[in-house]
Amino acid sequence: MVRFVSLFSQERNMIPDSNMVSQDTLVSDTLTGKLIKKISPEAIDGQVTYKSRGRKTNDLVNKRAILIDQAEVTYKDIEIKADSIVFDMLANTVFAAGRTDSTGKVAGTPVFKQGTQEIEADSLLYNFVTRKALAYGIVTQQEEGLLRSQVTKLLEDRTSNISKSTYSTCDAEHPHFYINLPKAKIYPGKKIISGPGYLVLEGIPLPVALPFGFFPIQTKKAASGILIPKIGQEQLRGYNLTEGGYYFAISEYFDLALRGNIYTNGTWMLTAQSNYSKKYKFDGQVIFSYANNISGHKGLKDYNKATNYKIGWTYNQNAKAHPGSRFSANVNMSSSGYDKTNSYNVSEHVTTQRQSSVSYSKTWEGSPFNLSASMNHSQNVKNKTVSLNLPKISFNVSRIYPFKGKSSSGTKKWYQELQFQYSASLDNQINTYDSLLFTRDVWKNMRNGFKHEAPVSIQFRPFKNFSISPQVTYSGVLYTQKFEKRWDPAYFDQGKNEIVGKVVTDTLRGTFYGHSFRPSISASFSPQVFGTFTFKPESRVQAIRHVMKPSVSFSYVPAMKGLSSDLYRQVQRDTLENFTEYSVFDGNIFGTPSLSTRSGGISFNLTNILEAKVFEKNDTSGKPKKVKIIDNFGITTSYNV
Repeated sequence: MVRFVSLFSQERNMIPDSNMVSQDTLVSDTLTGKLIKKISPEAIDGQVTYKSRGRKTNDLVNKRAILIDQAEVTYKDIEIKADSIVFDMLANTVFAAGRTDSTGKVAGTPVFKQGTQEIEADSLLYNFVTRKALAYGIVTQQEEGLLRSQVTKLLEDRTSNISKSTYSTCDAEHPHFYINLPKAKIYPGKKIISGPGYLVLEGIPLPVALPFGFFPIQTKKAASGILIPKIGQEQLRGYNLTEGGYYFAISEYFDLALRGNIYTNGTWMLTAQSNYSKKYKFDGQVIFSYANNISGHKGLKDYNKATNYKIGWTYNQNAKAHPGSRFSANVNMSSSGYDKTNSYNVSEHVTTQRQSSVSYSKTWEGSPFNLSASMNHSQNVKNKTVSLNLPKISFNVSRIYPFKGKSSSGTKKWYQELQFQYSASLDNQINTYDSLLFTRDVWKNMRNGFKHEAPVSIQFRPFKNFSISPQVTYSGVLYTQKFEKRWDPAYFDQGKNEIVGKVVTDTLRGTFYGHSFRPSISASFSPQVFGTFTFKPESRVQAIRHVMKPSVSFSYVPAMKGLSSDLYRQVQRDTLENFTEYSVFDGNIFGTPSLSTRSGGISFNLTNILEAKVFEKNDTSGKPKKVKIIDNFGITTSYNV
């Protein structure tokens, strides 16, 4: 096989260098008698091109090419640009540097590019044979911080060995704080691994050391690793390290980040945050923070120590993930002092109300059923009150006709007009203070209840425009407590410091059910009366039409207390032995089912419409136009029986 030595060109035109032949030897092939050029193992194995906009100097004695002003050297997938480049053909190296102008600014800073990797340095030395480079004064963006290294060795596999480096989230030219890393190795797009390091604040090394460092570089695929803390200072809590911790890339569906904050006054906070996502299905986040806040100085009156918490949860379901069902969550609850001491968001400091909701809904295609459930949270951080619904569930059956046939043709039977509906609700309510939220008394004082209702009705039409609709509604409630009232003539009033008679309420706990049947009937008659008066054919007004729509309706509910359970009682209310009626379920969530008490009413309505047919002036069509003179003029009256 014959191998050819690389030739160097200027402005892409090949200019052979006769001195390069000294690295090669011409030998004779004993089989063919032809000369074969033998390549030196130290020769460059590819073409190198170089150019510049300004001056170019070829030093043939020392075999160097000097390029000035926008110099550029290209070798395979490597491209080097700088203000000035010195190309040493004997050493097979390129040295690149920038130029400092009269104002002290550096122009033409060397840029090294290989594939997608691009590095900017103060100066750069690259060897074509070893394919290694030495870069001085590199600053690169790594995640949310800047990595500054005095000396960087770029290797052939695109990894880098760095020395005398610092890492900081401060973007100042001379950062106020940083982690000093004497030695480290960079795996582009993957991670940074370092030896022992230590924290430096305002140029002063702190006694906070890292035995080693592992810093993941986020790509499309997450990687576990250390989360670099931020260094700061506050007037009240002193110097601090915040948002440092560890990141766990558990799987492609969810992760976990553990972070901590610590302050020199003793305040600390721990936060666990997990993000989860499944493509075309759902995504969301769970976060929990616990803080131990200290203010003032220990031993003085202003010293205070308090614990605060915050819980957050979001869940978003893709609309096409589960047709017919929907789940969502938006939880945001915290102790009253959390935002005041741990949040830097101004809007959270002035907000007094917090709302949270977790909801689920379900409908069944082709059926009248639907279900919804939710857990709700309302919090007032000013007065420290909390209201919860744990949970709130409702189930409904829309209007159905159980005896209606599948065919819509033919005469309907009277019983096919029978219709039925059903609704049920369950609720559990907690009203307390945030400091008592996780105590045993909260569950003891929970208010809960269940209510369901089923109206059944039918409509008869004996003749046109007349209908009769009887209905029976069943209502029932279920509670875990009821109230009984009694007159206590020996009640001692501590405020008045005397014995006075008073109505005392006793709370009974258990399972209590109450119900009622409420029959009713309604009827309506709605005829229409038409009248038309016509004029002579030559008259401009052809006709006037009057439409009257009288309507009479009647409703009645009979008094039938015997159809209801024992919901109401009598209690003496004063020393004159006057009695009043009360419900044993007064004060419960859904109240008391409505009783069948006598009521009724008659109403009358008359609507008038007056229209005319007239010819317009200069009309040539010969057709009259309809004009409304009175549109829906009505009279309504009613009477209760």
